Amino acid sequence: MLTLGINQDLYDCGVALADGRTVLYAANEERFTREKNAGGWPRHALAALFDHTGIAPAEIGRVAVAGEMTPPLPARLFPALQSWASRSRRERGDTFAKRLVDLLAFDTPLMRTSPDSLARRAFRPLLAPLVRRRLPASLDRGPICIVEHHRAHAASAWSLSGFEEALVVTADGMGDGLSATVSRATPAGIERLWSASARDSFGLFFEMFTEALGFIPSRDEGKLMALAAHGDRARVPVNDPFALVGGRLGYSGPRGRAGVRWARDLLDRHGRADVCAWAQAQLEHHLVEICRGWLRRSGLRRLAAAGGVFANVRLNQRLHELEEVEAFFVCPNMGDGGLSLGALCAAGGLAAQRLHDVFWGDAFTDAAIEAALREAGVRYRRCRPIETEVARLLASGRNVARFSGRMEWGPRALGNRSILAPACDAGVSERLNRCLARNDFMPFAPACAEEDADRYVVGAQSARHAAEFMTACFRGTAALRKEGPAAVHVDGTARLQVVRSAANPRLHAILGEYKRLTGVGVLLNTSFNVHQEPIVRTPGEAVRTFLAGGLDHLAAGDFLADGPHLAAAGVEGQVSKYFS
Repeated sequence: MLTLGINQDLYDCGVALADGRTVLYAANEERFTREKNAGGWPRHALAALFDHTGIAPAEIGRVAVAGEMTPPLPARLFPALQSWASRSRRERGDTFAKRLVDLLAFDTPLMRTSPDSLARRAFRPLLAPLVRRRLPASLDRGPICIVEHHRAHAASAWSLSGFEEALVVTADGMGDGLSATVSRATPAGIERLWSASARDSFGLFFEMFTEALGFIPSRDEGKLMALAAHGDRARVPVNDPFALVGGRLGYSGPRGRAGVRWARDLLDRHGRADVCAWAQAQLEHHLVEICRGWLRRSGLRRLAAAGGVFANVRLNQRLHELEEVEAFFVCPNMGDGGLSLGALCAAGGLAAQRLHDVFWGDAFTDAAIEAALREAGVRYRRCRPIETEVARLLASGRNVARFSGRMEWGPRALGNRSILAPACDAGVSERLNRCLARNDFMPFAPACAEEDADRYVVGAQSARHAAEFMTACFRGTAALRKEGPAAVHVDGTARLQVVRSAANPRLHAILGEYKRLTGVGVLLNTSFNVHQEPIVRTPGEAVRTFLAGGLDHLAAGDFLADGPHLAAAGVEGQVSKYFS
């Protein structure tokens, strides 16, 4: 049976399709609207799903939708209201709209209902009809399964982990009244062991500081984590607002707009790096204690995670380094963007398996790629095999934007929509930040072939599978600091991507040829986009971003284009002085 998964949440809505054994397609709406983390009904992504797969809506056997009370019923009834709420959360300043959203979130039971509450029981029968009216006409007759928010997160982590049994932890801002859960997962099902209220949320705590720093909440929390590495938590003499007492998590600090004002006061008094280090420390301390306690109590040794909080790779490093953890996995699309597949998994639409890859999005023909290059008027040539030429250019010290095959699912670029660069020169970070209009304190990530992982990071074994999807940090080795300093953060860690030949043979070939030319097996890999835009999806977007960023080369399909600055100078690539 074909199962369609849908997430229509306030943030990062999307779709997924599976046939019980294989994910046939998965993508998020942001890649189509070009609005980062776009929420609401995933209209464009759903249309692309049918277009790409060639499957007719009438062939879908069932539909699984994430969220019972998130988004709330009024937002589902009136899509414009949902769009307004999403936009208002990201406005700068203390606006009336933000205060109203805070009132609804924190001072009414709307977002904090329990599964057996009157509101939940009253709304639940209305959800399927609301979904049905948005579906294509030939798809509106089959069964519709509504999956609770954190159950969908848990199912996404468990179903893709390949673990026979595991402890599954979820944590985010809020969803269906909760902000965190712990469950035991076995082939018999997922049994919830513990949960935390949306009022006691690590995700909302980080959102307050993200906004106080002047960044966009529910999007830029990773910047707080990156700044934390530059600070010292000990220089912030503030009591921990979280407490875990008798197994119950409680948060005693201010919330919403009051919380943002409190966070700004801390930043003014103690400086942003030290405050970020303090906030990161609270997150790590409590989630490590929660996970360690339940691992010991359950006797389980494998840990799987999902929810937006687990985009924090430094936290994930603390978890996979626990002595209680034998193996660790994070859903590659860990935030709300992964809920469409999570709902599908919870509804039985995909057999539990060890995830092979996440190249589940759109692909484009050579004809479409060549048409985009011609339209832009850039100089290009066909290269076969192009991997050899890409490696040669990288060895000459150039950066290469790569557009190849199917698009990755989730927030991490894993080689098919990536910008590659030599990591041997720390100055490459400054140049890429300038080209892509990114913050200079954000670290870049290294990529290496699977067989070289132990050369470049310490303790990769427990999280080797997670590292294939760039969802965990590791301590860098002396070899990484010497051969890839541009991909090592100030705290000595690196968010390594491990590349398997079976999962991405063409990227693996680039790494192999680059190593043959230079003796170095690690490259810098960053997402193919400019700051605050989604990763590119189409050939046209790839060419525009390549030109706008002033990048050196574009490898799109089997075509290689030179940046105008290089084409005009007639510069030819040679092996860089760094490897001579």
